[in-house]
Amino acid sequence: MISVVMPAHNEAGYLEPSTKTVVEGLRGRRLDFEVIIVENGSSDSTGDEAEALHVTFGEVQVLRRPEADYGLALKQGFLAARGDIVINLDVDLVDLDFIDRALAGMTQPDVAVLVGSKRAPGAQDQRTAARRLITAVFAVVLRLGFGLRTTDTHGLKALRRDALLPLVEQCQHGKDIFDTELLLRAQRAGLITREVPVSVTDMRPPRTSIGRRIPRTIVGLIRLRLSIGHPA
Repeated sequence: MISVVMPAHNEAGYLEPSTKTVVEGLRGRRLDFEVIIVENGSSDSTGDEAEALHVTFGEVQVLRRPEADYGLALKQGFLAARGDIVINLDVDLVDLDFIDRALAGMTQPDVAVLVGSKRAPGAQDQRTAARRLITAVFAVVLRLGFGLRTTDTHGLKALRRDALLPLVEQCQHGKDIFDTELLLRAQRAGLITREVPVSVTDMRPPRTSIGRRIPRTIVGLIRLRLSIGHPA
């Protein structure tokens, strides 16, 4: 079984078509799957849209969190997932081709994590120049300061649930840092991670402005260093 986890914060108007694409795409592939929408702290009608999707599609489950926190929403969805393979998709980044490549890559029993990277050779990052620059700087900080060997941490991922569940439970940080902490813990646990290039573009305005996200991420990285220590 495959579990697709989709955090959703203020995604009214975007959530329904994205979820429909996932459900119909996986049905067409004749896969056994569930889609877990984790609505978190929305101030619009995202919650109602999610519940309507649950009624329409039997494969869709809805979890709710009162606060807006992408990382904790993702963690909650991972912990609730029942599939052997857990795939993280963002509402504004639904890529069925990535799912196909992830499932093919996961046929190798030693691969525990497969990351869809915006920076791997062959990737196409069509977001704004400012967002591309922040991603590049973040990647350098993680490589030099934390020893991370993957080129990206945010966005599309596929995880082997039995290998990653204990590490998900250990993760202490939410917001923008959860993905990074999980991949660092996986690397330090000796789990094999692979990357595939993906294409991304801005489908809607970012939910958090760059001005707010940069200081929040810096604080998060400091806390992460304090909690997990220096690279081995």
